[in-house]
Amino acid sequence: MNVARPGAFLVLVALVAVAPLVVHYPVLLTQALIFGLLAAAFNLLLGELGFLSFGQATFNGLGAYAAGLLLVHVAHVPILVALLVAALCGAGGALVVGALSMQGAGVYAVMLTFAFNELAFYLAFQLRDLTGGDNGLRGVVRPEFIGISLAGENAYYYFVAAVFLVVFYALLRLIDSPFGHVLRAIRENEPRARAIGYDTRRFKVTAFTISGAVSGIAGAAYAMLYGFVPLEVVNFDTSTNIVIMGLLGGTGSPYGAIVGAAIFTLLSDRLSRLWAHWPLLLGILFCTVVLTLRGGVIEIVHRLRPSTPRRKAPLRSG
Repeated sequence: MNVARPGAFLVLVALVAVAPLVVHYPVLLTQALIFGLLAAAFNLLLGELGFLSFGQATFNGLGAYAAGLLLVHVAHVPILVALLVAALCGAGGALVVGALSMQGAGVYAVMLTFAFNELAFYLAFQLRDLTGGDNGLRGVVRPEFIGISLAGENAYYYFVAAVFLVVFYALLRLIDSPFGHVLRAIRENEPRARAIGYDTRRFKVTAFTISGAVSGIAGAAYAMLYGFVPLEVVNFDTSTNIVIMGLLGGTGSPYGAIVGAAIFTLLSDRLSRLWAHWPLLLGILFCTVVLTLRGGVIEIVHRLRPSTPRRKAPLRSG
């Protein structure tokens, strides 16, 4: 399946470009794009590799704190440098977590990602002098980009949109590459992939590392969006929300992750204004989608276009 076909990606580019004209809330739209990156990173693990990770907030937090500390303590840091540092820190954390988690199998590997997430949260909470603890890391500045001020909400939205599109397209190309085909082979039958000569553990750890890099970029973008790094960026609830986004949109397609992130972000904002117990409504919607649309919301598109090939993404933990 050619997920990087130009038509679908150009539609996404058009939607991202015109979104501020429809939803006049650029901060919310920027947050949706950031969550889209997190969901796409998660989809690389679950949708392509078949590994359910409950530790994505770990890499998100590493990227957010790394970029935040750099922007707070070092003057005149280019914004691309901050994003690069965040990506490297997210990738480094994911490399360690992935390598250690792959020592286990099945649900034990999943629980290891959860355990590392709890460890990261505890460290961020205790290292108050470095992270700000539950008060958050404050004073994160938003640098200019090639002389263009990103202080305005619209300007920053389009910058994040450009980063989002570049990173997402790179993920699409990766999924369609031989590397992506090996990941799916591991997902479907790891013993056979190993038997024909693939070092499956190396491929799985590499996928973890790439997912961590993308999550780190999302964390840095989030820190600059609000001007501080809250403790919630590394909270287990954040990892859970990322899983919900991925399953809500559908893990059979990388575009499903983007759809899930957009639905989650927009509905969370709207429902929270209507009812204090809005997570209950969101939970009902999630259960309904999971029970009626095994492939997530993106399944509706596939049903309307029955000729479109689909890839099944079984919920297997390792």
